[in-house]
Amino acid sequence: MLKYGQVLEVDIETVNSRGQGIARFGGERFVLFVPGALPGEVVRGRVAVLKKSYGVLQVESIEEAHEARITPACPWFGMCGGCAVQHASYELQLELKSSILDQALKRVGGISNVSLERCEASPAIWTYRNKASFPVAAMDNGAAIGFYREGTHNLVRVDQCPVLEPSLGELISPLTELLKETGVEVYDPRKGSGLLRHIVVRTRSGSGKAMIVAVLNTPPADRPPDRIMPFLHSLADMAGESEGIVVNYNTSPGNTIFGGRSIPITGTGLISESIGPFSLSYGPTSFFQVNTRQAAELFRAASQHLDMAGSSKVLELYSGMGALTLYIARGRQRVVAVEEWPESTDFLRRNMEENGLRGLVDPVGMTAERAVKALSGKSFDAVVLDPPRKGCSMEVLSGLTKILPPLIIYISCNPATLARDASFLCANGYRLREVRAFDMFQL
Repeated sequence: MLKYGQVLEVDIETVNSRGQGIARFGGERFVLFVPGALPGEVVRGRVAVLKKSYGVLQVESIEEAHEARITPACPWFGMCGGCAVQHASYELQLELKSSILDQALKRVGGISNVSLERCEASPAIWTYRNKASFPVAAMDNGAAIGFYREGTHNLVRVDQCPVLEPSLGELISPLTELLKETGVEVYDPRKGSGLLRHIVVRTRSGSGKAMIVAVLNTPPADRPPDRIMPFLHSLADMAGESEGIVVNYNTSPGNTIFGGRSIPITGTGLISESIGPFSLSYGPTSFFQVNTRQAAELFRAASQHLDMAGSSKVLELYSGMGALTLYIARGRQRVVAVEEWPESTDFLRRNMEENGLRGLVDPVGMTAERAVKALSGKSFDAVVLDPPRKGCSMEVLSGLTKILPPLIIYISCNPATLARDASFLCANGYRLREVRAFDMFQL
């Protein structure tokens, strides 16, 4: 029987989707999660968490290291809740991501007859990320921004982040200094009180300019409260020529960053981006892939599958502000693009117009659940899905079995929910033909 605090030496078999090593102990093969360990390593550690079905082992020493173990590039690796496998070479990271997807398909989806090729490498490993969301917290030496330690609301203050585009990373220290100088009241998630919740920074890839979004814990209004104005004016002065300063209002409890209302303080309140041969615009709360160059490769691959299948009438669910839609629409007769977030739907229409595709695309502002019900009598050559991490609801999946398109392309950022949803579709008349993994960001 394991005991809390017990010291063990274990062999690491694999890693999970959070980048934690997995070991099994004793005759009952009790599962131990081992943060910081790589497959094939032998580690010595202490039992830090002990539950009925699993435990967590805190590594004290690496007895036998993987040959591809490296020194992480980030000094905050292992402290903030961001990257989990920077201690693995990039080639090993790609192998691990392919393995995570393969294991999810087998264990969650019961799918084992699909060959999975090497994960597609990102065009850039560092300084690629076009967005960062910094929680703001009061600390002993004044307010600061950073990232939460994994699984907590304990802020880890950082001075840099090597995966961010330089124009974003360079803002971290000045923003922290500005918070101290202005003494702005910051939000306490434990109490649900305070004013400034998050600072979100976004950039057009390679532009050198940033949009800065201050998320406030106040009801929607046409003007921010007077007590935040000195901070916003100082923020505008600090940012200089940027994509603008925006205020977003969010009084909802929990971890949702954005609320439903945003107003620009300076600038237009939008970002203009180029992706592949297209141009697009989006707002401060719109979803857009954080790795612009790799997103173009992913979207191009999806479009090529439609081309090979000869798909002319396509239904796209969870279309966002239309980045993927641009690739889908080119060469089609008609695309019905469904998106429920109002800001994204507005930009979807705008982006189709700006790229000369308005006549081919019908934007629909509703939930995917409502859309599949409303379109159950319609005929489509293909359906393209790009849902959030939670995957598709059963209502959406059941609706697809009534529409019955010959081809479904499913883009996912969560192997477990992809496997779950693919299993349902395979049990209802579909065959999983091909799976490709794209490295979009550091695990």
